[in-house]
Amino acid sequence: MIRMILFLLKRRLIVYLITFLIVIAGIGSLFTFNIELVPKSNFPWLTVNAAGGALPPEEMEEKVTKKIEQELKSISGIKEYSSSTSTGRSSIQIIAEEGQGERVKQEVQNAVNRVRNDFPKAVDTINVNQANLGDDALIDYALVGADPQAMLGLAKTTIKDRIEAVPGVKEVDISDRSFENKIAITLLPEQLNAYQTTPAQVIGQLQQTNWKQAVGTLENIGFDTVVMIDNTYNTVQEMNQLTIDTPRGMVALSQLARVEDLRGKVKDSVALTNGGVFIYLSVKRSDGSDLITTQGEVEKVVQQINAEASGQYELKVMVEAVSYIKHAVSNLSRELMIGGALAILILFLFLRNWRVTLVIATTLPLSALMTFIAMKIGGYNIDMVTLISLSLSVGLIVDAAIVVLESIYHFREKGEPLSQAIVKGTREVLTPVFTSQLTIIVVFLPLVFADFEDWLKPILATIAFTVSSAIIASTIAAFFFVPVFSDRFLQKDKKVSLEGESRDHVIVRAFQRILKWALRHRVKTVIASILLLVGVGFMMPMMKMGQGMDVNENLVFANINMPKGSTLEATQQVSMQAEQALRDMPEVKDVFFFASKSSSEIFISLKGKKERSRDKEALTFDINERLKAIEGTESITTAFGGQGTEAPIQLDIKGDDMEQMASISKEVEAMLASIQGVNNIRNDFQEGKEKVTLIPKQEALARFDVDHRSMLQQISTLIGTQSVTSISKDGLDVEVVAQMPEDWLKHPEQLRQIMITTNSGAQVPLSELVEVTYSKSPVVIVREQGERIVTVSAELLGTDLGTVGREIGVKLPNLAVPAGYEVEIAGKLKEQSANMTQGLLVFAGVLALIYVIMVAQFGRISQPLIILLTIPMALVGVVIGFVVTQRIFGEMAMIGMIMLIGIVVSNAILLIDRINLLRERGMSLSEAIVQGTKERVRPVIMTKLTAILGMLPMALAMAEGSDLEAPLATAVISGLVFHTMVTLILVPVLYSLFEGAKEKRIARREAKRAAKKAIVEPV
Repeated sequence: MIRMILFLLKRRLIVYLITFLIVIAGIGSLFTFNIELVPKSNFPWLTVNAAGGALPPEEMEEKVTKKIEQELKSISGIKEYSSSTSTGRSSIQIIAEEGQGERVKQEVQNAVNRVRNDFPKAVDTINVNQANLGDDALIDYALVGADPQAMLGLAKTTIKDRIEAVPGVKEVDISDRSFENKIAITLLPEQLNAYQTTPAQVIGQLQQTNWKQAVGTLENIGFDTVVMIDNTYNTVQEMNQLTIDTPRGMVALSQLARVEDLRGKVKDSVALTNGGVFIYLSVKRSDGSDLITTQGEVEKVVQQINAEASGQYELKVMVEAVSYIKHAVSNLSRELMIGGALAILILFLFLRNWRVTLVIATTLPLSALMTFIAMKIGGYNIDMVTLISLSLSVGLIVDAAIVVLESIYHFREKGEPLSQAIVKGTREVLTPVFTSQLTIIVVFLPLVFADFEDWLKPILATIAFTVSSAIIASTIAAFFFVPVFSDRFLQKDKKVSLEGESRDHVIVRAFQRILKWALRHRVKTVIASILLLVGVGFMMPMMKMGQGMDVNENLVFANINMPKGSTLEATQQVSMQAEQALRDMPEVKDVFFFASKSSSEIFISLKGKKERSRDKEALTFDINERLKAIEGTESITTAFGGQGTEAPIQLDIKGDDMEQMASISKEVEAMLASIQGVNNIRNDFQEGKEKVTLIPKQEALARFDVDHRSMLQQISTLIGTQSVTSISKDGLDVEVVAQMPEDWLKHPEQLRQIMITTNSGAQVPLSELVEVTYSKSPVVIVREQGERIVTVSAELLGTDLGTVGREIGVKLPNLAVPAGYEVEIAGKLKEQSANMTQGLLVFAGVLALIYVIMVAQFGRISQPLIILLTIPMALVGVVIGFVVTQRIFGEMAMIGMIMLIGIVVSNAILLIDRINLLRERGMSLSEAIVQGTKERVRPVIMTKLTAILGMLPMALAMAEGSDLEAPLATAVISGLVFHTMVTLILVPVLYSLFEGAKEKRIARREAKRAAKKAIVEPV
């Protein structure tokens, strides 16, 4: 290494050329990064969806869901699975092991193909899909206007085509769940009776219409002519003229039914904003496209569409993250530059020499540019996590350069020539700097390989790669660029004061006085440290624990659940009251909602963080209070970050009997209600629907000559809708369905009176052919790992996940649960417990790795132990920091705390290495401790202050994106502030105790040997 440095000092042009290449490559990498919100997460999440007509949930569960789940048990690589079964639908969610998504998807597809022949015939659609987590979402629009039918056609044609033509746009999904897209043929029972025909006969004939077929070709010399029969229709008028064959003769369809074009009509749900209906459009971007650029192009097209509309309709932004991302990235970039500027300022204030400061100021951007190159090679982009990692690195990447430069400057102060000072100074700190940098990098090994939750792994991997790249870049800069730049910039330095000519810095003198006092009272110092550690242990319950990973802070999703039996009109009225109440909040920018008979989903778009005067907790409380004040609701839920966010508190009840689980859920709800701060408690059990079961009488079927398949078909035509065909209307496919009038068959008893046509054409009442029984059918059956579950959920207000989790842990074992049933902690509470457990294992792994490195560095066991004993004192600072700031200690804070270990150990290594070096040069133990600490005060304070100030803008949490980064910065800063004192006071004291005891043991051993020798030798 020293030979390489000497070579570079002689060939400085090589270093300048390499510097130029790094600048070019680094800037090139920086300007080619895509900008994202968070690292792309391609989670192996699979979904199996099966559609089965009107089959009841129990039959779908028994004949579809269970059969698929049985096959899943034999497939390796599946981490967990759950299912939701309702009338005619089965949905199974599968999470595969990391990296196994494609293989598992193929095996699941094969398994489904094996068993699908055993499914009921009504199950006609089965899909297996693999999903990515939010990496393609771009922007959601609400198309508002006066004519829903025209808007729906416009959205699905012109608007969709124009937006999808934008480079980088993958597709535009149009949701028509609030609007009908069909033409309904409503059969008239009186007319059917008059013409002596049945619904099944009419529908059967209609299903044979609307066709086009080529019948042959007329061949001629030089040309051919295709002959085709076109029996299609495209309008309601044409459909009315269709002829139906009845026992009374041929008759137009208009004589038997009412044909209506229902396109654009509101069905069983309605989407509203500001009192007007809207159509929901979701724009997806293609893989690899830049988020900001693509949305910018989409917004230009949308502006043109709105301008051309002349007020007849308008595309309004409903949900988007780009403006938030732009602000967050801009703020983090600014904080990064401010942190770097503060770091350089600190160096100048301490060194009081602009030439020396210029050397460090040159290596700072150089290290950053090398980090950009590494990120580009590694396939990373600019996002909030990489920017947080870079902000963390600002103070760390100058550490090695400061130590090397300070060592060079120290030899200059001793009167060494510059070239000799560079070589000797670099050689003296080479090993300890390399070791200290290695300790920061190795903390990420256990962090990356630990079994954290899948969503956290990409974040950990990104932080590990970015920070490690920055540390490696800074080490290269410290050993190869700092010596060369020092040789260049310090040649004409006239401000070098020889040792003894100038007074020490005031901070150095202050620490020296404190250290001498602590060395005179070593036992008292250690006892005070232990008491402080114990005292802080009592403060730990005052820390707020939870998950602080709500990335998008400008979106709130709320859900209003309505009482059973509510109408769409009632839900719409409640939703409009909620919308008005929310719009009265000064922080709210816009409100959109989807209302159905049972619930209303509300999207609340907030103004930017700088425009808001209240924090998340205050806003959540206000939103809850406003929604609860609305009469006619059953329960509400709220969540920052958008739709689909899980409730923080979830308890799963497992068992077989749904009614029994519903009863247990009430007791669980009562338990949660007794815990302060638990809000919006509910369960997902839905009271079953009334079910009528028709049991065919085999003897009666034979007697009346009725085929059971024919009876099934005839009953089906009387209930619900029957697909007839599809037609093209205004460039869109429109479904044509047949149905009976809505009020024709309402009560189960009316089923008994319907007439069934026998094979001979006679009419028989259904009551003669079947037995009728009554029971209840569950609305939805939820299963997890093959077991039925009911989930009790709740949110938090004015408390934290850790506090509530501890109380649940105390109260849950006292809950009386019948045999065969169990209540388990699930969701975020379970995740937090698992992540914290993994965090402790990572903590232990980090300590073990660092200890091995330090043993290799010092060649002994005792001195690394001294450093390990001081690490808990850094945790004292972390606890105090989170108690004072009342920030959430979650996953990001845990990452910061684990990083902190590597950071605090690095300076302790440099300090002990310096003391050992002085002792090797002949100094006594006490002199070496005082002198070594004195020589390390300035670099330790400089490196720690640069790290603290580099992260300070993040910790202040003033702008968008700060809620994600602030806990991590708080953990590192508070730990560093406290451990800096520990490094310069407690480490020397412990060193004095350990090494002093060792010297006494050696002295006693030598004394015994001398005594023995004196006895043996003759006088």
